[in-house]
Amino acid sequence: MSDNLLDNQPLGQTAEEAPNERKGRLLKYHSNYYYVEADGVLYECMLRGLLKKEGMDILVGDFVVLDSINEGAKTARVQRVVGRKNTISRPKLANVDQVIVVYSLREPLFDPYQMDRYLTHIELAGLEPILCISKADLAQSDEEVRQIQALYQEQLGYPVVFTSVHQPEQLRKIHELIQGKITVLAGPSGSGKSSLLNALNPNFQLRVGEVSAKIARGQHTTRHVELLVLEPNDLDTLIADTPGFSNLKFNTVLPTQLAAIFRDFQSFKTNCAFTDCLHEDEEGCAVLTHREQIAETRYQSYRDMLEESKSYKEEVAASSQKQEFGYKQLDRKGKDSLQILRLKEKDRDASRRTQKQQVRLLDLEEQSDDPDAAVDALDEFVEE
Repeated sequence: MSDNLLDNQPLGQTAEEAPNERKGRLLKYHSNYYYVEADGVLYECMLRGLLKKEGMDILVGDFVVLDSINEGAKTARVQRVVGRKNTISRPKLANVDQVIVVYSLREPLFDPYQMDRYLTHIELAGLEPILCISKADLAQSDEEVRQIQALYQEQLGYPVVFTSVHQPEQLRKIHELIQGKITVLAGPSGSGKSSLLNALNPNFQLRVGEVSAKIARGQHTTRHVELLVLEPNDLDTLIADTPGFSNLKFNTVLPTQLAAIFRDFQSFKTNCAFTDCLHEDEEGCAVLTHREQIAETRYQSYRDMLEESKSYKEEVAASSQKQEFGYKQLDRKGKDSLQILRLKEKDRDASRRTQKQQVRLLDLEEQSDDPDAAVDALDEFVEE
């Protein structure tokens, strides 16, 4: 999935399990072991050899078919993946229903620009984000809370929940939102994801990190992705605590994709003079005409993201013009000419060593009395 936070990617496998097989859901991957819940039992599993050879990613949240089941040892083998409806890539998860972006009001201070990056990545994947503003008890004024609610909920239409682990009554809304769904908690380190999960279920006992006073940023405490069962008898309500991220780039998104998904522009962009308008400085742009109705932080976030996506577009355009591979004719005295593969540019430019080898090969082609030597040199070069 690209470097985007989310990436819908249907798998399309619907095979049913045989009588000696069992279907379950992958809850955790750790140290080359896959922990799969099936019929209320958690099995420690290895992968079928063919899956390893195929190099297929088996993601937490995947529905998988198990075989080689040992009931006594609670072990099994993952035979195949079935029914994947979507994936997210940062963190790697499958079959996600929703994403809750957890961001603290203070400690560390709420950053609207980074919040916008999370929200936009989630929307690019076709999923609806929910905002959870943690540590709401640290608000210095009601206006501080009101401004966030006015922008993100009232103006943009995102669901917003303010929570505090010291005010348990505020957690009821979170319980309602996650019921019967697979929910991912996203957000930067130190935002309170693990603390929130511990408040939802004290038995989780997840490690909570302190916020660094020097850099005003949280420390990573979650080391791997795991789907947690909120209630023992409710295997349909799962929630994932994920490692935090401090950098969310738009270097795999085209500018037109970004402009199309940015919800601030939805009510204006249909009146733009050009269908591919990027709402930057184009004449006849209806979005620019209504700039005063768009929050300054949001528009600046868009411009920053747009610059990153423009760089990606330039890279795509440049790579499409390059001759990645091709063939060339090698004349051989007294023999039929030989067609050989021209090496890919990225391979030729991989190192100084390979560049020197290429120069040596070209010299052989141009100067050697025995062109067959050039073919031998080419074989040696490829092997190296």
